[in-house]
Amino acid sequence: DLQADKSRKLFVLNATLKNRAAHAQAWPSLELTLTDVNDRVVTRRVLSFSEYLSEAPPPAAFAARAEVPVRLWIDARDVPAAGYRLYIFYP
Repeated sequence: DLQADKSRKLFVLNATLKNRAAHAQAWPSLELTLTDVNDRVVTRRVLSFSEYLSEAPPPAAFAARAEVPVRLWIDARDVPAAGYRLYIFYP
């Protein structure tokens, strides 16, 4: 979910990552793409696990059958975004 926080002039991204495997895995990267009203890319950002995990230092691996909440504040004041896409990938 991506919402605008108009008082702070930021976007708030809320997501839940789930590892459905029976074994621990490496942490994925996240790609957040902001789009315009025609679904064209306005801007894109790749986030590593150290950027989206709230724990410091982050765990070495994504535990088996675990769920991890992600909450990020995104500064995109000058970006005319109307929509978004969030992808999980391994670089």
